[in-house]
Amino acid sequence: MAAAGRLPGLWALLAPLLGALARLGVGPAPAGALHNVTAELFGAEAWGTVAAFGDLNSDKQTDLFVLREKNDLIVFLADQNAPYFKPKVKVSLKNHSALITGVVPGDYDGDSQMDVLLTYLPKNHVDGGLGAVIVWGKNQTLDPHNMTMLNRTFQDEPLIMDFNGDLIPDVFGVTHEASQPQILIGGNLSWHPALATKSKMRTPHSHAFIDLTGDFTADLFLTTLSAAGTPQFEIWENLDGNFSSRTVFEKPHNMVVVGQSAFADFDGDGHMDHLLPGCEDPGCQRSAIYLARSGAEQWVPVLQDFSSKGTLWGFVPFVPEQHPTDIPVPITLRVGDYNMDGYPDALAILRNTSGSGQQAFLLENVPCNNVSCEGAHRMFRVFWELTDLGQIPQAVLATFFDIYEDGVLDIVVLSRGHGRSDLAIHALKNNFEADAYFVKVIVLSGLCSNDCPRKITPFGVNQPGPYIMYTTVDANGYPKNGSAGQLSQSAHLALQLPYNVLGLGRSANFLDHLYVGIPRPSGEKAVRKQEWTAIIPNSQLIVIPYPHDVPRSWSAKLYLTPSNIVLLTAIALIGVCVFILAIIGTLHWQEKKADDREKRQEAHRFHFDAM
Repeated sequence: MAAAGRLPGLWALLAPLLGALARLGVGPAPAGALHNVTAELFGAEAWGTVAAFGDLNSDKQTDLFVLREKNDLIVFLADQNAPYFKPKVKVSLKNHSALITGVVPGDYDGDSQMDVLLTYLPKNHVDGGLGAVIVWGKNQTLDPHNMTMLNRTFQDEPLIMDFNGDLIPDVFGVTHEASQPQILIGGNLSWHPALATKSKMRTPHSHAFIDLTGDFTADLFLTTLSAAGTPQFEIWENLDGNFSSRTVFEKPHNMVVVGQSAFADFDGDGHMDHLLPGCEDPGCQRSAIYLARSGAEQWVPVLQDFSSKGTLWGFVPFVPEQHPTDIPVPITLRVGDYNMDGYPDALAILRNTSGSGQQAFLLENVPCNNVSCEGAHRMFRVFWELTDLGQIPQAVLATFFDIYEDGVLDIVVLSRGHGRSDLAIHALKNNFEADAYFVKVIVLSGLCSNDCPRKITPFGVNQPGPYIMYTTVDANGYPKNGSAGQLSQSAHLALQLPYNVLGLGRSANFLDHLYVGIPRPSGEKAVRKQEWTAIIPNSQLIVIPYPHDVPRSWSAKLYLTPSNIVLLTAIALIGVCVFILAIIGTLHWQEKKADDREKRQEAHRFHFDAM
């Protein structure tokens, strides 16, 4: 990637031509195929459970946090040479006789160094509670000899959020020492009551820290149980830095098995929508995905047809007894814009309801074509036959990941078997080559700017809570919006990326406006939001909100990722120039021949004046 500080002028000249090419459909056709690049990325080390993403050593390349043998954390650092991910950092909890269940990178003490929170299940623990330990970062790596064990145990995986708006991650969850949710404040690691609620949290939960009210300040979404014991959802709105209950609504009436809530701007209107996968019968013979628009209470089905060529597929229900030593994986959608059309797609694990086979499937976000999804305007369509993805049997988990840092979301799949007790890792390169554009945004903690410790900008410190929205004009001249929340969920292998890749479709125009908002502390009425204009497509924007309370002073570093259509345009321009030069050369040659012919005729002409 090259710095793009002086490129807007050039882009302004090329944008009309690129837009015309896009509207004419010039460029390679969309390729639905995937290419297996596992050996190229991992060599012989492609095993373990990918548990989190983050840039540990601040080189602007995303690293992988992988669990092995139940109690070892291995960090695969991105490298410029094959294999491109190498196991370099190891942290072990073998001495603590613990089984690691979760990994959440973040700066928990505010020193701009990435730390890691590990949740673990202690052996022989009578109440089944989860312990937690923070492994502290030092010199752009982890110090395995410097850990802090939290003095409370959790009833379920905690949610990592920014409760007090200081951009230092805090730990939210229900502990065995208190009846109400507690918050561990990052920095001084002190415990405090979080919310005055009597609701019981659902296990496994899918809490989220994301803006659901459109004010660019992250709200708190909770999955709870009603008085009758049925799953319900609560939205606690962030008002002046304090959370207050705003909305409580029930699950879809027909849904019996409730999966993990996911959040995405499903219809591209600039507001978050709530996606909920699940089953309409206890055995998951009838699966479905419902959508609640922008936190509304009315559910709309966006996928109910899970049949293909006479075979009925469905979600894999959460049954921890079948694999007691594995990390439990609930029914989960992992969201990402696979084809960069501006509408987020999803990955899901489905099983053959008549057999034992299960695999990963891509769910494409397409316009609604039936009556049931009219309220959502769009729906999911399953890619039943996708090269390489369908060739991975016994898939357990699938997620999106920008492997080559080129703005195109690739796919990572974990599968069971292959002669190891650990899962096998498969990396699939996205061969999507259509003339579509993107913008990649990462919001840092903003705890420092140019005066960071050791003069290293903390590009990799994962930060939960920022909210991003853009407005632009599509290739047909219509307004287009898109939005996303950064690291809104962290529990139960959420596997969210520390950045957001927002598809722009086939529009080569500037982003007219790009807005970024961050959480605010208690008592602050002003929204912490900043706006940037004329952002170049196919670029990465790194936002440094420093200082937090002065948005106009926030800075942004812009990096450009050239796309294939830029190369195509360059080839077309060179071709046109060569063609024009050929025409000029031909005309010049013909004119020279005509001149020579006239000179010969003049030489042979009889001069009567000489007689």
